[in-house]
Amino acid sequence: MIPNEHTEYTIQDLLRQEPFREWVLNNDSEGEASWTNWMAVKPENARKVHVAKAILLNLQETPVTISDEEIDDFVADTVAENRPKVIFFWRSPAMRIAASILLVLGIGGFLYRQLILKPTQSTVANGQPTTGKYIENTNDTDKPVRILLSENSVITLYPNSSIKYPNPFEPTKRVVFLNGKAFFEISRNPKKPFWVHSDKLSTQVLGTSFMVNSFAKNADASVQVRSGKVSVYLYKDLRAVSERGNSRLTGVVLTTNQQATVAPKEERLVKSIVQQPELVATPANEQFVFDETPLKTVLQNLSSAYGISFTYDERTIENCYLTANLTEESLFEKLDLICRITHSTYEVVDAQIFIRSEGCN
Repeated sequence: MIPNEHTEYTIQDLLRQEPFREWVLNNDSEGEASWTNWMAVKPENARKVHVAKAILLNLQETPVTISDEEIDDFVADTVAENRPKVIFFWRSPAMRIAASILLVLGIGGFLYRQLILKPTQSTVANGQPTTGKYIENTNDTDKPVRILLSENSVITLYPNSSIKYPNPFEPTKRVVFLNGKAFFEISRNPKKPFWVHSDKLSTQVLGTSFMVNSFAKNADASVQVRSGKVSVYLYKDLRAVSERGNSRLTGVVLTTNQQATVAPKEERLVKSIVQQPELVATPANEQFVFDETPLKTVLQNLSSAYGISFTYDERTIENCYLTANLTEESLFEKLDLICRITHSTYEVVDAQIFIRSEGCN
């Protein structure tokens, strides 16, 4: 059937459409306009056509009528001829063959994205590993325990917590499974991203330090970043991508002194600033001592020292100056004093600090 703008096709539907096969394999000019228009309706259509065309062009020496059995046979032959072994993480036969063809063609970006962002069925089931050799550590003591991994990353496991990880890690990624609280200091390896899966959260990093607090028995969970950058997702969303082939995955990106917490009732991630932000750089004046210093300069100093973004109206605060010694105070104590002196207020929104001032005369 020639499509119109309202037609919905999956990749497998396209493979079974005679007009589509004629257009791709025999350069059917009559279908050119229809299929081009269908791709232009939405980007998802163009993506489906791109994958389906790749499949057909690589099968053009086989019969045009492609059954499910033939697709499975093609996949099996491809894997047998191309080691290392690929674990199939899509249930749809059409998607499985697409992954194999793209691997043979060396289109690494596509397969890399799928392998990294989608936990395989043999790796993740209800937040726990299901096959292979795994090491499990449980901290039954009343003190944190340090665990050194084979690739030099360090995990500090807190009391009443446990962690599982494969021995060795997979070639393309490092995955651990946490129940409880742990601090991670991850050795940087862009070719092998590090994943932490828990009952509620999934966190991906390349190399950084961060805290994950996610007990299966508790409704709340959080990720706090001390250094570097991490991506955080709801674990249920990540599973939906893996199991149902959803292409949309929404998460948050965290940097130093930021955190993401789960809002249980709404089942969403809330991004904010950690309760006790730590210095990430030496302040410009060494000790946070200010003498008739413009408020704009003070805020810029704090932003650089803590790695946190400040937003304010420059015109409103242009006549505001600060004289104070804020060496001993925490960030939020500093802000309380600054706002009291300059008749301002502040608010934390989406891990940014908004300063509101009526001006200084």
